[in-house]
Amino acid sequence: MSAVLIVSGVMAYRQKYVAWLALKSFFPGWPGLAGLYLGIAIATILVLNSILDAATAGNLLLGLAVLVLFAVFVLCLVTGIVGMFWLPRFLLPRWVEDMVEEIRRGDDPLSRDLRPGGRLHGRLGVPGSARVHTRRKDDDDQQ
Repeated sequence: MSAVLIVSGVMAYRQKYVAWLALKSFFPGWPGLAGLYLGIAIATILVLNSILDAATAGNLLLGLAVLVLFAVFVLCLVTGIVGMFWLPRFLLPRWVEDMVEEIRRGDDPLSRDLRPGGRLHGRLGVPGSARVHTRRKDDDDQQ
């Protein structure tokens, strides 16, 4: 499981695997990118489990390795869980920042299709250029 999460996380960061963007409707954060950190956390806990017995036998170097691995585990686990809901800007890859900026400007394909003259302009994809939207007097009274 950790290998799958790590590989898919690396591919998400490199924009090779973007199917995880469908999960954005369920999670407000970046679940595909958070998978990398969750995968590292799972792999780290597996390594910790295997060397913990040897470290408790009194080997100081292994004891320090366990402390470092435990810190990596906690950091990656917290980052992975929080990443499902929010990731700080410095952890986002450049292509995500470019995509968000493109959406804010209205230059993404969906925004272009929704503009007047676009194929989705109007109600339910019907061209709305011949259709005039007017407000009723009741709408003004309610506000």
